[in-house]
Amino acid sequence: MKRQIVRKRIRLVLSSLVISLLLATSACQEKNHQTIDLSGEWQFRMDPDDRGLDEKWFDGGFAETVQLPGSMVENNKGDDITLETEWTGGVRNPGWYMDPNYAPYVDPANIKFPYWLQPLKKYTGAAWYYKTVVLPENWDGKTVQLTLERPHWESAVWINAEHAGTQNSLATPHVYDVTEYIQPGENMLAVRIDNRTKKIDPGHNSHSITDHTQSNWNGIAGEIALTARDRIRFENIEVIPDVA
Repeated sequence: MKRQIVRKRIRLVLSSLVISLLLATSACQEKNHQTIDLSGEWQFRMDPDDRGLDEKWFDGGFAETVQLPGSMVENNKGDDITLETEWTGGVRNPGWYMDPNYAPYVDPANIKFPYWLQPLKKYTGAAWYYKTVVLPENWDGKTVQLTLERPHWESAVWINAEHAGTQNSLATPHVYDVTEYIQPGENMLAVRIDNRTKKIDPGHNSHSITDHTQSNWNGIAGEIALTARDRIRFENIEVIPDVA
């Protein structure tokens, strides 16, 4: 019984120490980092034929613009809804457009799709987002991270025409260490977002992307930022006690 009490006290002390260390570390790192908010106007171009990689679209120069954070639909970008629109969600009765009751809504000028909330535009494929960013001189010697809080869904990043990586999580922010690609002064940032399920298929009518729920949109929502941190920093702390 006494041994159990001692063990509980040891665990409590260790837990308190870990929490104190984490709070102190977090406060120190927050104090020593700087952030550049990348929200606002970005150059934009759709890439339905996958030409961008071969033609080096990461150099920018696009005629269209969008506001980020946001989706293509929010920026009125994408394809018009037609009877041939390819949906991510499964259509229960694909012959709905032959039903005379729906006749007024199959007019190309007045399409009304009956199975889910119909978006203003629809696009499935790659799209490019491009922005010029100026870093201050005091970022020299810092670790620089790019955060894309909610891309939908695969992101690929180029900094000054160099590929900095690819991520495809739907559940967590995409965070890139771009230290070796970026420098104080003017930098070119290109992000390619691909919302096709060709690489990771979450399943038919999955709630994460299906048109039945939030829809399979293309874009970047949430925080979009560059952050400079000290080169020496804590990224992960683990405490493994040996009570015995």
